[in-house]
Amino acid sequence: MIHQELRDPEHSARLAGLAPDGVTIFTLEGDSIRGALVSSTRMTALMAQAHELGPLETLVLGKAFCAAALLSVTLKGNDRLSLKAEGSGPAQGYVVECSADGSVRGRLFAAPFDMSSLPEHFDSGDLVGPGSLSITRLLAGRTQPVSGLAAAQTGRLAEDLAYYYQVSEQLRTSFTLSAHFDDSGRVAGAGGLYLQALPFASDEALDRVERLVYGLPSLGETFATGASRMDVCLRSFPFFDFNMLDERPVRFLCPCDRERMSSFIAALPEAELVDLAEHGPFPVELRCHNCNSNYRYKKDEIKAILEANRLH
Repeated sequence: MIHQELRDPEHSARLAGLAPDGVTIFTLEGDSIRGALVSSTRMTALMAQAHELGPLETLVLGKAFCAAALLSVTLKGNDRLSLKAEGSGPAQGYVVECSADGSVRGRLFAAPFDMSSLPEHFDSGDLVGPGSLSITRLLAGRTQPVSGLAAAQTGRLAEDLAYYYQVSEQLRTSFTLSAHFDDSGRVAGAGGLYLQALPFASDEALDRVERLVYGLPSLGETFATGASRMDVCLRSFPFFDFNMLDERPVRFLCPCDRERMSSFIAALPEAELVDLAEHGPFPVELRCHNCNSNYRYKKDEIKAILEANRLH
């Protein structure tokens, strides 16, 4: 991935004054409910800049990035997880991937959105629309991925994820995903909350926590004020036997690099590669779908790839 910093000095300075991105892992109610709280403002802002997204596109993909960051806490070692939504709205859907170290990457299937097909009055769910939601776990040391699929009934990711866990894993789970923007349409705050009941959780505890979730203010707005994750936890969970387990970083990061991308050039049929090496156009450009990094290769580099192919 070609790393970037925020190009807008005012925006960069504003975000530098906020609490750092990261995820806090905890349990509630005698360890019967596990949860994670993520602050992801900078990650979302960098993603929006890299993919050159407007506010609506950032809202959709930003919430997906937030969900992936939350789900990264369910991974360990070199495990990876892919979250894919396919819908009937202007976004058509998206795919995001996370690793156990909190790295998140991904893309929209259609951007910018074509808003002409939307009714005059719509909610954010209309941007993705009903369709399907799948989660695929790529576990280190196992050759076959583990996948689950459920209908996405609303296009609102938090609701569709809760439904997915209910039907696919029979686990009562709630998600809160939020992004907040300033008057210029720039990301001002982003974050989310994940709560999942373990089999021995009491109905009373679940009802109390559920009422808490419904009453929470927007996490995006909260993190935009400079609040930290611990501020939110201490404010929200003082009467729920809060037990913090761990804190981890989250970040927008893609493992692509020049060498990996050049392997796609090397995989071309020889006739196509010969033509490319002779006629270009130069520089040859390859763009990573998941982070929008643009890799450029000069004529001599393409010829070197061709020669390396012939030697092998």
